[in-house]
Amino acid sequence: MKIFCRKRSLRMLLLAVMAAIFGCISASAYSADDIGGSWYGQYTGYHEPAGGERVMVERYIDLTIDTCDEAGNFSGDAKITTVEGQGYDSQWFNYDFTGRVDLDTGEFYMKGTRITSGSSGTNWSMIPFDGNLRTNSQGDIGISGYVENDTSRLFSINRISGWVRDEITEANIIGLIPDTLKDTDLSKRISRAEFAAVSVKLYESLTGTSTTPGSTPFTDIASDPNREEIAKAYKLGIAVGVSDTRFDPDTSINREQLVTMLTRAVKKYSFDGWTIENDDEYYLDTSGVPKFADDAYISDFAKPSVYYMTKMNIIAGVDSTHFAPQNITPAQEAQGYATATREQAIALSLRIFKLGDAWK
Repeated sequence: MKIFCRKRSLRMLLLAVMAAIFGCISASAYSADDIGGSWYGQYTGYHEPAGGERVMVERYIDLTIDTCDEAGNFSGDAKITTVEGQGYDSQWFNYDFTGRVDLDTGEFYMKGTRITSGSSGTNWSMIPFDGNLRTNSQGDIGISGYVENDTSRLFSINRISGWVRDEITEANIIGLIPDTLKDTDLSKRISRAEFAAVSVKLYESLTGTSTTPGSTPFTDIASDPNREEIAKAYKLGIAVGVSDTRFDPDTSINREQLVTMLTRAVKKYSFDGWTIENDDEYYLDTSGVPKFADDAYISDFAKPSVYYMTKMNIIAGVDSTHFAPQNITPAQEAQGYATATREQAIALSLRIFKLGDAWK
C-alpha cells in the first residue's frame, strides 16, 4: 500500500511538473477574455408584414459583452436593426441579454431578456442564438451558429473595438466590408492585401459599378485570398507594388499609407482622366489645416492626402497635435503606434462614402 501511494505521488508530481512546463493540462480552449468586448454581425431573421406572408430577411446586430466569469456566464447589451424595406426600416431595437459559453468546447448560447427601447414600447424577447466559437487560420475568434436552432437561419458575429461598433455595422449594411474580412477580428492590423480589398469596395460603392481585375506583375499574390482585389486595385491605380514584381500582401500598412490609398480611390472616382502616373497634376486644397507636430515624419508623397483628409474630417490625429504617420522606433512598431487596423480602414471608407457627391 505504501509502495502504491508512493507511485501515485510520483505520478502526480510528474503531472504537476509537466503542467508547469507545458501549461495546465486541463486548461480551457478559451478564456473569459476571449468573450468580453464588442462584436458585430448579422443573422437571418423573419419579417411578417401586416396581412402579408412571412419572409426571411437579413438583420444586423451589434453587441457588447460586459461581463463574463470563469464559468463562461456572460451578460451585456445588443442592438438589432433591419434595412430599408424589411420592416421597422433602419430602426435600432435595444436588448439586454445573458448567455453562457463552454470555455472547453466553445459551445455558445445567448438570449435577450427585454427591449429597453423601441417604437413599439413592447417588451419582446430576443430569440435564442445557439452556436460555437470558431478560430480562423489567422487565430481570430468569431462566433457562428443558428437562430432558434433552425439550420436555415444562420448568424455570425466577429470582434471589433467598442469605439467603432456602430460605424462597422453601418458599413456592413452598405456593403463596404470585403468578404475576406467578414470572419476576422477587425481590431487587428490590416495588411496591404486586405486594404486593397477595402479600397476597391469603396470605389465600387461610390460608383455603383463592379470592377474587373487586370493583369499584374506581382509574383507574390497567387495564393492570397485577396489576389483578385489586388489586381483590381492595381488596375484602378489605387494600390502599387513595393517593387516591380512584389506586392508584399501580408505586410501591415501604416496610417499615412492608409489615407494615401483612400485618397487615390476618391481621386479615381472624382476626376476623369486621373491615373497614378499623373497624380501630381490633381491638386487637393489643404489650406487652413495646421501642421501636425510630427509633420517631418510624414512622407512627402502622403502629405497632400493626410492634410486633405484631415480637412474633410475623414481622419484625425492620434491626439490634438500628432498624426502618427508611421512607426519611427522599434517600440512604436511593437505597440502598433502608427499601424492601421482593419476597423480603422473600414470606418474611414464609410466616412468617405457618406459624403457621396461632395467628392465630385
